[in-house]
Amino acid sequence: MLIKSRSLAVLLTGVAAFCSPVAAMATEQQRQSYDMPAQDLGEALRHAATLADIELYASSNDLEGKTAPPLRGLLTPREAIEALLKGAGLSARFESRSVIIINGAASQPTTIEEAEPIIVTGSRIAGAPQPTPVTVVGSEDIRLAGQNDLGEVARSLPQNFAGGQNPGIGNGQGAPNENANVNGASTFNLRGIGSNATLTLLNGNRFAYTGASSVIDISAIPVSAVERIEIVADGASAIYGADAVAGVVNILLKRDYDGLSAMARVGGSTDGGNFQQQYGLLGGKAWLSGGLLAAYDYSRSSPIRAGDRGYASTANPQTMLFPPISRHSLLVSGHQALGSDVTLAADLLYKKGWLRSVTGYAADVPPDQFGIDGISTSEIFGIAPSVAVDIGGEWRFKASGFFGTDRSGGYTDLFFGGERLAHVDKDFFNRNLAIEAGFQGPLLVLPGGDMRIALGAGARRNSFFAGSPTGDVDRRRDNLFAYGELLVPITQPSQDIAGLHRLSLTGALRFEDYSDAPSIVTPKFGIVWEPMSILRLGASWGRSFKMPTLYQQYSGYSAILGRASRYGSGYPANANIVFAAGPDSRIGPERSENMTLSAQLTPARGLELTAAWYRIDYADRVATPIPSLLGALDNPLYADLITLNPSATLLSDIIAGSLLGLENSSGRPYDPATTVAFIDNRDRNIARQTYQGFDLGGRYRIQLGRGETLTLTAAGSFLKSRQQILAGQAWTKLAGTLFHPPRFRARGGVSYGSDRVSVAAFVNHMSGLVDDRQAVAVRIPAYTTLDLTAGVRLGTGTEISFAALNLFNAKPTAITTATPSETPYDTTNYSPAGRFLGLTVRQEW
Repeated sequence: MLIKSRSLAVLLTGVAAFCSPVAAMATEQQRQSYDMPAQDLGEALRHAATLADIELYASSNDLEGKTAPPLRGLLTPREAIEALLKGAGLSARFESRSVIIINGAASQPTTIEEAEPIIVTGSRIAGAPQPTPVTVVGSEDIRLAGQNDLGEVARSLPQNFAGGQNPGIGNGQGAPNENANVNGASTFNLRGIGSNATLTLLNGNRFAYTGASSVIDISAIPVSAVERIEIVADGASAIYGADAVAGVVNILLKRDYDGLSAMARVGGSTDGGNFQQQYGLLGGKAWLSGGLLAAYDYSRSSPIRAGDRGYASTANPQTMLFPPISRHSLLVSGHQALGSDVTLAADLLYKKGWLRSVTGYAADVPPDQFGIDGISTSEIFGIAPSVAVDIGGEWRFKASGFFGTDRSGGYTDLFFGGERLAHVDKDFFNRNLAIEAGFQGPLLVLPGGDMRIALGAGARRNSFFAGSPTGDVDRRRDNLFAYGELLVPITQPSQDIAGLHRLSLTGALRFEDYSDAPSIVTPKFGIVWEPMSILRLGASWGRSFKMPTLYQQYSGYSAILGRASRYGSGYPANANIVFAAGPDSRIGPERSENMTLSAQLTPARGLELTAAWYRIDYADRVATPIPSLLGALDNPLYADLITLNPSATLLSDIIAGSLLGLENSSGRPYDPATTVAFIDNRDRNIARQTYQGFDLGGRYRIQLGRGETLTLTAAGSFLKSRQQILAGQAWTKLAGTLFHPPRFRARGGVSYGSDRVSVAAFVNHMSGLVDDRQAVAVRIPAYTTLDLTAGVRLGTGTEISFAALNLFNAKPTAITTATPSETPYDTTNYSPAGRFLGLTVRQEW
């Protein structure tokens, strides 16, 4: 297992990807004061790298049991590290703001790209060991997979679910508030808990929400600027606040890119449609005290229509199974040191996107006569500045801010009888503003190493506007927060204690105060135990929460008058009822309890195996209490939701507070005297869900020769989830059923790379589903695809690569639909793309 360490500011703003002679000179020339006692060599190197603001790569096997001498004086990073290594039989290779520790007696990595970095996502303390395995997807992994959009990366992960807010989600795909394609945004959705229950960060910072949900559009980030993605599939609200119920995803950008590259990509589905074009530029410059990176990406694709796919024969041939999408994205990231102690950094992101959606309501009538035709647009802007200050004694202060906006607009035209019956404009606007500051550093020296702490506080404001013909929603949510995190090392390798190679405890506590909800405190505890150098065991427990979206909470409810005979038996013929349904301003946070047990084994050089068991108990989920009101008055389970013989005052208050007043579906006048019941079916915090399962992973990297590597990877996720809407009701299955994640997903591959050539093959497998919407359940078979990629690098800086995704053209299984307007397959689990062939040309200078 390889380790890396550096200061918090650097960890949160990305890692170096390319070597720069200027940056290397900074590593060698900048002098600073060192005053370190004799200690474990690994700890000493980590401290030295933190002080020097550089990355450290080393094998824990090489450092085990070695002690560093005392280090004092005004030294350059090179002088300090070489002094620490004296007599240890190790040497150092210095590259762009990084150092690689090499064992002269064994073949060690000689470039950063060949090393595996230590994980930082999931903790505010630099270098803190993680009790939960962290999935890392590097830029090379993305390239070998033939993926050119972060949404494709997310949807390929076994722990992720392609439902929620993602492009291509069709009509009639389960609950409409769970699976929807609002504006073509792509999102992470770990465990299928919901896109807004996975917190997504860019260089450690939150960015603007998109559409009506509290989600981040990851397709806005040019993939060429991404160094790696770190995924912690564990509740993390104690570290990061709301939305981190299923976990946190941190997208880290390249830091010191020096050069210019251009790319062009074309491809399409062999069954027709989905012709894609993508063009991008990436430029960067690194200098003695900083660097600047800029990336631009443009892409567009043609639609996939139902007429192009045999399994969609029940839909109108002109219905779009996957929409045409166009996108412009711009990202700028920079950092600048002011002297030896202060570093400024900023990330800026802009995206403008467009898509069209067409659905026919009848199989044999054109959509422009009987159907809908809609346009969706999105425009995203965000900027996240930060300042990091070394204040001495390995203590560091960091302050960061964020301002961002997202506007999703467009319109929908409804056609009936060959005429445009209605034209509906849509307008969603999100504004996010945040500021945060914190300290981290050592408290005291223990036999097992430094006890370290991180403390911080901040404030956020989320504003949301939704324009609607039935009434606008204009709301704001403010919150203040404070957090603390503690790392307590119990033992370290240099102590040479049998069975306690390394042992450490972590704890975190976060306080959140919201303008429209009670205060929330979330704890988290973890333990990391290494009985020997090749085995790490971890356990974590914590609580997390998610706030309801502003649209979900404040868009207003409906009050409807109906005949009592439709909802119960034994009532007079003239009896009516009133029921309320829809969002309710009284709903509050959803809460979860998370537990994870894990093991990480590194039995040989280049080989790492991981396993984790998890359980998430998710309570107070916002849900509609009565799925169907038919017969509700006769069901004792709903007694608490029903007021018999309601007073005229109660009914008047309900009607006055509704969005459109009383909507009469009874066919007769409203009379409080003949209204025998009020059914309160407004959304509320009632549902409970449980998620549990196993994640398995492995990676084996084999050095075949100089510049040649063979890499084997495998990952799988087993999931069992269920839901109970009301206490006393039966539990219903989620995972393994239609429009929910499968019980098992896996992805495995093999890749070969050299200085000139790369080839890779990946197998993707998904277990079958059950369509339980009817009395007799229907089994949908398992689904397996094969992806192949190949690339060649020419001596002129040109790279040509080819991708064949879903090589054997596996297709979704058709499902029963009630109307031709419903998409006739599960769009949350299957793609209509089929076999896709793509060609990419990249030129670097």
